[in-house]
Amino acid sequence: MRKVSRSEILSVSEYEKTRADIRTRILQVKDCRRIHVGEHLTFLFENKETVQYQIQEMMRAESMSDEQQIAHEIETYNELIGEQGELGCTLLIEIDDPQRRSELLSRWLNLPEHLYVK
Repeated sequence: MRKVSRSEILSVSEYEKTRADIRTRILQVKDCRRIHVGEHLTFLFENKETVQYQIQEMMRAESMSDEQQIAHEIETYNELIGEQGELGCTLLIEIDDPQRRSELLSRWLNLPEHLYVK
């Protein structure tokens, strides 16, 4: 799968102009790429579009304009896109109650070692 390149990333001001439309489209894209497992786990299978959106959102949240920071975000988020023959996904752990979250996360430290796709 192709990775996100710098030329595809909008400046924060340009992104703001089209954010509402982009957000609506990406939420639809994410719907069919999301799998809920049990009460607290959601797997989001990433692709170029979802990663590009995350980069844009990080830039927006941090008012990012420094080219080194942007390059770092692109490099970091591109790691979520699988290479040839691989799947890339983000594991979302959703626990609203802070005390319960702390308890479960401390018990689940080795959770990644027990996850696989069949």
